[in-house]
Amino acid sequence: MEFAALMLQPSGPKAGTPAAEAPAQPAPASQGTPPAAGGQPPPPQMGIFGSPLFFILLFLPFIFIMWRRNKRETDARAKLKKGDKVVAGGLVGEVMDIDERIAKVKIAPGVTVQVLASALGPFETGAPAAAAKDAKDAKDAKDAKDAKDTKDKDKTSKNALESK
Repeated sequence: MEFAALMLQPSGPKAGTPAAEAPAQPAPASQGTPPAAGGQPPPPQMGIFGSPLFFILLFLPFIFIMWRRNKRETDARAKLKKGDKVVAGGLVGEVMDIDERIAKVKIAPGVTVQVLASALGPFETGAPAAAAKDAKDAKDAKDAKDAKDTKDKDKTSKNALESK
């Protein structure tokens, strides 16, 4: 396969094959370059997008972000010790023993599982606490609304009794 075929340009007959003579095409005046050997114009330049440097610069920020995240996860894993709450594959448990590759995690009384240490993550309870606060606020608002509705019903029934 020729490079010209990849660039979707018509290519001439291969050497040694009979072909009809094509009239020679003059080079356009806008191109200041003479035609390449064989009377064909040179293939177009790919510019900066064809440069490997372009792709390196394009993916460099993503590589840097992944490297930082990996470093943070490794540091968090290194700080884990016996008794810490962890998450491993969706299971929440307590670290019983940990070494470089394997960790023993207690997920229920009398139930200990072995997991890869690289699959562990610290269990953070910050989000549920905020959700619990929101739920408490919603409950308080509902209680206030119910109290107001009850008060309004009492007034309505009292006015109905007085009017009879």
